[in-house]
Amino acid sequence: MADASAGGLYQCLTDIARADTSGDYQKALQAANKLIRKYPKETFAFKCKLVAQIQLSQWADALELIRKTPAHQMGHVGFEKAYIHYRQGELDEAVKELNTCEKDDIRAQELKAQIYYKQENFKDAYDIYLYLLKNHSDDSDELRRANYLAVQARLEAQGTKQQVEDAEDSYSQLYNKACVEIEAEKLPQALASLEKALVSCRKSLEDEDREEEEIEEELDSIRVQKAYVLQRMGKKSEALEIYQKVQSANHSDESVKATITNNIPAASSDFALADSRKRFKAALQIDQSKLTRRQRRTLMLNNALVLLMSNQREPCKRALEELVSKFGSSKDVALIEATLHVKLGDTESALKVLEGNDLETSVARLHVLLNANRLPEAIKAIRALSNASSLGPSSLLTSTLIASDSKDEAIKALTSASTAKNQSSENLKAILEALVEVEQGRGDERAATKNLEKLVEKFPDDLQLQCRLVGAYSRSDPKKAEALSSKLFPESMEVDVNVDELEESDWILYGEKYRQKKEAKSPAAPDAEIITRKLKNTNRKRKIRLPKNYNPDVAPDPERWLPRQERSTYKKKRKNREREIGRGTQGSSSANPNVEFVSASPNSPRPLPGPVAEGPRQQRPNFQKQKKKKASKF
Repeated sequence: MADASAGGLYQCLTDIARADTSGDYQKALQAANKLIRKYPKETFAFKCKLVAQIQLSQWADALELIRKTPAHQMGHVGFEKAYIHYRQGELDEAVKELNTCEKDDIRAQELKAQIYYKQENFKDAYDIYLYLLKNHSDDSDELRRANYLAVQARLEAQGTKQQVEDAEDSYSQLYNKACVEIEAEKLPQALASLEKALVSCRKSLEDEDREEEEIEEELDSIRVQKAYVLQRMGKKSEALEIYQKVQSANHSDESVKATITNNIPAASSDFALADSRKRFKAALQIDQSKLTRRQRRTLMLNNALVLLMSNQREPCKRALEELVSKFGSSKDVALIEATLHVKLGDTESALKVLEGNDLETSVARLHVLLNANRLPEAIKAIRALSNASSLGPSSLLTSTLIASDSKDEAIKALTSASTAKNQSSENLKAILEALVEVEQGRGDERAATKNLEKLVEKFPDDLQLQCRLVGAYSRSDPKKAEALSSKLFPESMEVDVNVDELEESDWILYGEKYRQKKEAKSPAAPDAEIITRKLKNTNRKRKIRLPKNYNPDVAPDPERWLPRQERSTYKKKRKNREREIGRGTQGSSSANPNVEFVSASPNSPRPLPGPVAEGPRQQRPNFQKQKKKKASKF
């Protein structure tokens, strides 16, 4: 009996081992239940059942089994319970359970690092992975190294500089290394790492005898990252081509779909808003557990932006409220919300949203004030900018003051900007030129001349400024203008100019365009004519063709070029003659009353008909009329 029971225990354990080897955890669960029924005090059986339920994702049943089974029968299950909470998204509960495990438990340490990564506690995750890589080595070193690089990429994105070694072999490590390089703005190096990852991924998956569809799905995640790098490098057409190709494949990876949906509108300048709205709506409904917090926030922010661009005001408002409730307010959210208020015509709400000392927010607030034509408030906002003394704000302040009829204030602002410290030479030149224009517009030629003198003093090699100063002197002090002009252009100055050629040329009178047209019409060189196929057509000598009935002794008809209706030999057809018949009573004359008829005297000679010149068309062969044949009689 003892042998039979021992044989039954051995058979159950063998079934569990076979199921674990083949991955058939349903059979393993059945064997564990059979073992528990036969041997209820066997601790190993409960642990096997718990593992089988975890592998089958039966989380509730596994937790119920832990709760019902006494601790002395189940043993310590802190790691298993933590893993169940981790898979259910209960990260804080999972960390509490992992704290009950021993410090030397490698599984617990790796799971804790994964949880810290999910919680975006990247510094603690980095410390755990660094400790494991230095002090532990097993078959999972490759995966551990890939996770370590993923943590480094997140730390680089937060501003913590990372050093990456060039000892990556697997495609996962190369991919995560590229992510670190992207965050470090090393885009060419990242592109090279992704190219290596594509080659390594196909090779390693083909060695594992994976199906082509599975290989392509894994490759597409790397291709999307490559497209993102190309997009960041300014090669948007190449990036868009990759995005569309991966999108048409329609793989099952939801994170890839969400990434493509988010990036296509940014890569394309003529994307369809209606289609983008549908895709963003679908992307927000998928499982976003694989996306980081920053990626989820960016997805929701771009969704609100697309709704704003397509004039969907209420949906955009709801999207912004959901975004603020999940991730809090930010500068990007404030800008979108302010734009929405401006579209709704609520300027006060837009200004209230844009309150703050941030430069970008202040510039947006200034833009709203200028659009609302609230110039006094806009002037205050410009003066409150942190870079108010620089060229851009100074120019804007001047234009706003002039628009509000405060030219004196504009001159004061430009004068203070010209005397500011650390002003570059280009900015100083632009400010002084603006000051000259304002003074001239106000009619103060003397002040404008003084500013021009400052400009010439600062930039003595600028001939254009000196010419402007000559013009200013000519209006206020002609003697100075003549002196400066003779200094700039002395009469004894030798210039290689052909005066006769200039006097003969017409382009001086009609401008440079005339000169260009004339040069364009000038005959090209012989070789250029051959190349451009612009050779003159030579007149070819053709043999003269004469009519068949041509008679050289008869002069040609002088009316041969006139229309037939205008020739003297033309006879009108009957229908044309009927038009001239009078429509009066019978016997009435229809002659033209303006024509005077002279009756011929009986002694006047009758004019003889002269010879009529026959033209080529009148010189026709005389055809003799054929006699009609009489009908034959029988």
